[in-house]
Amino acid sequence: MQHLLRSRITKTVCHITILAFLATFLPLPVTPPANAQLMPTYSVGVVDFINESGVQGELLARLATDAVVVEMAKTNRYDVSITRAMIKAEMEKLGIRPPLSKLELVRLGEALNADAMVEGYIKSVQLTGSGANRRAAVTLVVQMRDQASGEIINGAVQTGVSTARMGYVPDDDSLIVEAVNNAAFLCVKTMVDYIIPEATVMMNIKENHVMLNRGSRDGIKPGMRMIVLRRGEIIGYIQVQRVSAIDSDARIIKSMRGIQPEDKVRAIFDMPAVATRAETETLPSGAPVGIRKKSDALAKIGKFVLAAGIIFGIGQIFRPGRGNEPAPTIGTGESPTIITWNPSKYGHGQNVLEYQILRDDFTDTAAPVKVIRDPSAIDMGWTDVYGLYGTATATNVTYYRLASNPATSYTEVTTTVPPEPYGITHKYQVRVLYSLTTTTPGGSSDQTGQQQQTTTTRYYYTPVSNVITATAIEPVKYTDIISPAYDPNVAPPEILVTDLQNGTINFEWKRKDGADVYYMVVEPVQPGTGPSWQSPLIYESGPTISLPASARLELANVLSNSAYADKTMRWRVYCRHQADTSPAWVKGQEARFVVGGMPPLYP
Repeated sequence: MQHLLRSRITKTVCHITILAFLATFLPLPVTPPANAQLMPTYSVGVVDFINESGVQGELLARLATDAVVVEMAKTNRYDVSITRAMIKAEMEKLGIRPPLSKLELVRLGEALNADAMVEGYIKSVQLTGSGANRRAAVTLVVQMRDQASGEIINGAVQTGVSTARMGYVPDDDSLIVEAVNNAAFLCVKTMVDYIIPEATVMMNIKENHVMLNRGSRDGIKPGMRMIVLRRGEIIGYIQVQRVSAIDSDARIIKSMRGIQPEDKVRAIFDMPAVATRAETETLPSGAPVGIRKKSDALAKIGKFVLAAGIIFGIGQIFRPGRGNEPAPTIGTGESPTIITWNPSKYGHGQNVLEYQILRDDFTDTAAPVKVIRDPSAIDMGWTDVYGLYGTATATNVTYYRLASNPATSYTEVTTTVPPEPYGITHKYQVRVLYSLTTTTPGGSSDQTGQQQQTTTTRYYYTPVSNVITATAIEPVKYTDIISPAYDPNVAPPEILVTDLQNGTINFEWKRKDGADVYYMVVEPVQPGTGPSWQSPLIYESGPTISLPASARLELANVLSNSAYADKTMRWRVYCRHQADTSPAWVKGQEARFVVGGMPPLYP
């Protein structure tokens, strides 16, 4: 036995066993923790913010911009080495000027080689209290847009409040500056705390679904919309449907060049709503004191209505949409030429003279193409400029013009907007002309010994909307249809499924000026008697737009059912201009056809 224990073979086996046992512990010190992941650093350019509050104008906007840049520079998430001078130089090269549209931000970010562009708005400036208890509240909105897509990938809405200090009575300007700095800190902190969900496409499932390699543990949620990137270029949009802990499935809602494995996806950020502080009082609005007291009596009713509106809004968010929609419909307007604003600003219009719609030229001397003075129309919060186009007559517009901004008076002038055909793309912005009355104590006293006061009224131009790009497009009418020709005064044409399959007949229509993408919808005239079908996006390639062969065969297969024989179907074409800000589609006129013949028994 001693000879066996001392043999070389026994010692070798023991050494190997010991090494194998120790090897199981070696990977532990060198294996990194699963959660030790570095957050990506974004190179961002910060454009000058827009001041929508009407207080201190561009000076306060620049202060807010600098405050956000300083706070972002303190973090390890954002590289803000792109200076204001670099941004202005590139804007001059590109021929763009503030305020910037989404498309212009994308162009500017590409020129600056930035990962994202940051824009912001001062929504409101409010003061409350008096003396040492006087405080300021500033609501700041910050949005980070992806350079490739222009979609919002991060953002925040925060209200900064100055601190009341006993024994110290600061001026209003100092309070506002402190509130701006606090709002900037809160916005950047919120953005840093939010981790942008990103993932990679693992595989394609069926035709319009993909699987992602990230799940709920990585912040992926059902209903989340995401952009798809390939080598930094946007190629499509997806919407998450099923989520597990480690992976998720998403539906393709738009694909420009086909989505494939290894493509990167990034979540689109949902900006929170802007809420103002109910306990603060706004800056002087020119409204009588009695009216303000009466408005306080309605506060409780307003809170109830607001709560009901929030509940209704949440319900609307989770309403199911059309399952075969080729792209997300974000806006609620049916016209791409609708321009919106917040009608609650400036004391709900009590010191507003008029709203002016500007086109292409947004300087203080620009003449508007449309003017709104009716308070009820202003309270609607939107207007449509579609009626300016497709007419042979010019439009006279009467508006109030300021010699300077601000000014102590205004002049009423009339300008002529020449007629224009459909299909011309323009940029629009809404500005408000409002008055602000201030009272200052004078240097002398009257006969009663009371100090005299001086009242001054100034008039201001202030933008109340972003710059949007819009194109007035004439709908595709039944008179524009080439095949199958349709006349509502006669019976609808008959279409044989076999002719549709072999290409003897196809759906064709004339292009519309300004439109560069189309899609077609087919549905039964009498619900339940036939199928509903929607084509993929069809891009303009000439004076005649045709249903692609793949879509034509797909429609033929959908109609190839004996149950649909002799059924009347209706179809229409939707079109839009891809560069427009609004995602709305122009709805075409209805045309009809009859499913003719006897399709095969089995589709």
